[in-house]
Amino acid sequence: MIVKEAELDPRHQALWKKALISAERKNWEYVIDQLLPIVIANVGFIDGRKLLRSAESEASGGSGGKKFSFGLGGFKPSSKKEPAEAIADMEENVFRKDPFNLNANEQLYEIAMKMHFPELAAFALETIRAGHPENTKHMHKLAQHYMAHEQPELASEVYRLIVKANPRDMEAMKGEKDAAARTSILRQGWGGDNFRNAMKDGGEAAKLEMLSRQGMTQEQMEQFLAETIAQYNADQSDIMIVKRMSDLYEKLGQIESALMFYDYALTLNPGDVALQRKVEIIRDKVQDQQIEDFEREIEANPGAPDIEEKRAQVAEIRRQRSSVVINEAKSRVDRNPTDKTLRYELGQAYFNAGMFTEAIPELQQAKSNPNMRIKAILLLGRCFERKNMNDLAKTSLLEASKELLIMDAIKKEVLYELAHVLEKMGDKPGSLDALKEIYNADYGYKDVAKRVESSYS
Repeated sequence: MIVKEAELDPRHQALWKKALISAERKNWEYVIDQLLPIVIANVGFIDGRKLLRSAESEASGGSGGKKFSFGLGGFKPSSKKEPAEAIADMEENVFRKDPFNLNANEQLYEIAMKMHFPELAAFALETIRAGHPENTKHMHKLAQHYMAHEQPELASEVYRLIVKANPRDMEAMKGEKDAAARTSILRQGWGGDNFRNAMKDGGEAAKLEMLSRQGMTQEQMEQFLAETIAQYNADQSDIMIVKRMSDLYEKLGQIESALMFYDYALTLNPGDVALQRKVEIIRDKVQDQQIEDFEREIEANPGAPDIEEKRAQVAEIRRQRSSVVINEAKSRVDRNPTDKTLRYELGQAYFNAGMFTEAIPELQQAKSNPNMRIKAILLLGRCFERKNMNDLAKTSLLEASKELLIMDAIKKEVLYELAHVLEKMGDKPGSLDALKEIYNADYGYKDVAKRVESSYS
């Protein structure tokens, strides 16, 4: 449905050339006058429509200097009109004065989709993005549109813009990774019929046997992946194929692609507990890699203009992970509210998330379990210390220290934490005494020797 310049009738070709000359001279009103009859007569002339929208933007003050409306400025489109006629009406009555009008562009998108004209639909959403760069809702819609029409590279770029606008948008971060994975598949020719006949030379049993063998080369695994992708393209509801593809991606170290397909497998069989756990493990690996990549970039270029965005993304990934761990721990406690070990695990999850107030009551309950008591008291002391309630931290740590009769690893940890708290409270002699207890038992523990010996100089 796309119309190229060469396909325009001679009269419109002449107008198009005049419009280009007027654009070079920045005579925007002339550009609009010359382009309107062309795009009205040729709905599929996207190049002309792009230049027209640009001219309308310049004529109306540019996207940075005008507050764009959300209504239709009194214009009432008729649902009875043919699509081309409805588009022409909007071009003349809305877009000329308000090119980034949200409702009108939404209508253009809907009309284009009904016409099965995805390029025009994308143009409408791109126009919204240009005029409303803060509107991530429509940017998500644009990215999804590109993914649905096998344009993952464009989708990836849109997702990047969303993350730039909102570093905490985890859906966009995942979308960008998924788009990158799909781009990789298409670039390697795995998205179509290239490997439809890959299974002819061997039976499924032989393939599975070879798949399970140890020591496969990367080339063998890549070949199996190609064959499995071909099967997946033929039947995307076969969970065994999806799981096999996920496993191969994981073995090849492509953990983001592995996660995408493990996630999809879970939608096919939501009750698979083992698969749920696998998804959690792979997601942790992906997030670990994301954090590592961001931290490497931050360390390598601390003065980069997007450094704060990267820091925010790292913080958000960690927050999301903590949230998942907390929710899982809470669910276990809800199922077994009298289990003090589960109480400790929930308190620990809260502590790791920096939610010290929430951790305290859970750890206080966990103290009643003899097997968890010392660990709970130690973590409780740390909660008090983080809240700067140092007297309560001291009491908890002293309690734990007295109950520990043997100088084992946990007693050293308790004494070291106690020394830190006492130093904060200004009790340097008490702090040093705690360190000396460790020094007498383990000279090499952390920085104890240095701190104790320096006190004598």
